[in-house]
Amino acid sequence: MPNPTPHEKRRGWLNNGNPPGDFTSAVRCGAKTRRGTPCKCPAMPNGRCRLHGGLSTGPKTSEGIERIRRAVTKHGRYSKRAKAERAEYRNLLRACKEMLAALSCNGSVE
Repeated sequence: MPNPTPHEKRRGWLNNGNPPGDFTSAVRCGAKTRRGTPCKCPAMPNGRCRLHGGLSTGPKTSEGIERIRRAVTKHGRYSKRAKAERAEYRNLLRACKEMLAALSCNGSVE
């Protein structure tokens, strides 16, 4: 058997086809963790790790805002159009009940 390389000296290929290298010398995130210590995960190009990369600032254009609004709509029961339609049906039903009550008082309908 050839002279084996010690485990701590071996460097294999990284995930997703990334080339081998000394990943222990990568720049660290440094964000404050819940323990109060700096994060030790390797940083991405934005300077933070995958856990502390920050929240999305959201869409800025009107098209992006509309796309997000459509994506998060589950059923549309409380949309403006649905509320207006229900109000219109309530008014129509109320008018029908009033008409029936008026007709029954006159004795026309038994």
